[in-house]
Amino acid sequence: MATALFAAVATLSSWAYADCGSDMQKLAQDRNVQLQIVNDFAKAAHGKPLDPDQFCAKSAGLIRAESALIAYMEKNKDWCSFPDEAIDQLKEHHAKNQSFNAKACQVAAQIKKMKEQQAQGGGPQAQPLPAGPL
Repeated sequence: MATALFAAVATLSSWAYADCGSDMQKLAQDRNVQLQIVNDFAKAAHGKPLDPDQFCAKSAGLIRAESALIAYMEKNKDWCSFPDEAIDQLKEHHAKNQSFNAKACQVAAQIKKMKEQQAQGGGPQAQPLPAGPL
């Protein structure tokens, strides 16, 4: 009876701990897939300016995947023996990617707003020339 109870407790407690290897493999694979999507999009532009709306959408997956990876590493730092340097380096890359994403999304929103204003006839108006004698 005691052996069965011990086995049940051991099984339940093992669920509470992370499986570092397989979890990291899944999270890293998701990040790599999302990074490849962004890289392929950039390569397809052949050096031309990227469409901010499309970049905003495509890089959102990378931001999500990196956030999940960082959260996992921080939560399981001690259990999985993740070095602080690895977490810090990933955070630096993530901050840069977030910055690019935020700028692209901001530009995309501005373009959308300008197009909506133009469609409503509320876009930039030419100033009338002064009338009358000078």
